Amino acid sequence: METKFNVFEILEIAERVEQRGARFYIQTAKRFRKAALQDVFYKLAEGKVKQQKAWARMRKEFSEKTGEFGTYDPDNYVLSHPEVMAGLSWFGTGAGRAKPLTGTEKKEEILRDAINRENAVIAFYQGLKDFTRDPAGTDTVDKIIAEENQCVRTLIHEITLLD
Repeated sequence: METKFNVFEILEIAERVEQRGARFYIQTAKRFRKAALQDVFYKLAEGKVKQQKAWARMRKEFSEKTGEFGTYDPDNYVLSHPEVMAGLSWFGTGAGRAKPLTGTEKKEEILRDAINRENAVIAFYQGLKDFTRDPAGTDTVDKIIAEENQCVRTLIHEITLLD
């Protein structure tokens, strides 16, 4: 049996990914003693929370417009539990770094790590496109990828400001 996700489920996965990202950035901020470096992570977490809310709003609007919701299938654990798919993103695996952040990194290292993690999330979503049910799902994943690409551009811009 092949697993395919509808727009509602894709947005629900995206919400969970953003939630994991925000939690990661908040926990990481606590490892740093310098307030300026903590602030970098708190701003990253704030961006994740804002995006999580945007995906939740889109999911609600989609359901109101179409009457579609997520699928509960007792024979398909992945389809019935979006947190499983969200766990495959870098927030669940720690991909992008050989070792966890220690709290001794410089701002540029932090930003480069965030870029690597965002790129891993983009790769996750590119793979998710193969599991969409219809063109609307593919379009939704493309919107999510565009938003993640914007995050990468913002992080790159932050690095250029360091010079």
